[in-house]
Amino acid sequence: MQQTPQPATCFNMIQSTQPTQLPALARCHSAAFPDTLASAMGLPYLERMLSWYLSTEKTFLFHLEEGGRCLGYCGGMVVDGTLPTGSASGMAQHSFQAAVRAFLLRPWLLFHPEVRAKWPLLWKNLLMKLGLRARVHAPQQKAKQKREPHAGLVVIGVDPAFQGKGYGSILLQEFERRAVADYGIYKLQLTVKADNEQAIRAYERNGWVRGEVKGEALGMFKSVDGGTG
Repeated sequence: MQQTPQPATCFNMIQSTQPTQLPALARCHSAAFPDTLASAMGLPYLERMLSWYLSTEKTFLFHLEEGGRCLGYCGGMVVDGTLPTGSASGMAQHSFQAAVRAFLLRPWLLFHPEVRAKWPLLWKNLLMKLGLRARVHAPQQKAKQKREPHAGLVVIGVDPAFQGKGYGSILLQEFERRAVADYGIYKLQLTVKADNEQAIRAYERNGWVRGEVKGEALGMFKSVDGGTG
């Protein structure tokens, strides 16, 4: 029987994700979120989607690995007005061609519940891709930004075979460390489904606090020691 690594040793297993490691992360994502539209679109799409985190200086991706297997991963971005779009639109634009291929191969996915829920976002990005809608330029994005710069936790997932071992907390701690050490950011934010109490309680155990509910999403926040507020 394979021994499960203990959380105390996991910091030595954290790696900054490289392009050649994206297939392992895609498999982890598919295992952790099997019912999502992204997983249904297939591993090639997931690899392209995850590669968005490696495409800019303000996005980052890291994972826990043992024996070539991704145990869990985390992706984030710095929100300071310099990126032209948010994470959802950024990933949609970055993985547009992969998404088209996935839908051509699996046309029934057009009826997936997430497609209906995300149709406004998909339509906006389709128009942008076709040049029928202008992109929001960085100065405009920065002008709209009212809050101070923060690090946004965009995605975090742990392989179901390794859940309940404390690896999620290790990934959250590493997210905080990188936000501070690599970007000098002490304010952290994330959104989670408002009815996902299990995830919300896990974040709260790691020092996150509940914020405002918008639609089906709950905003959560954390200030890392060393910040100004």
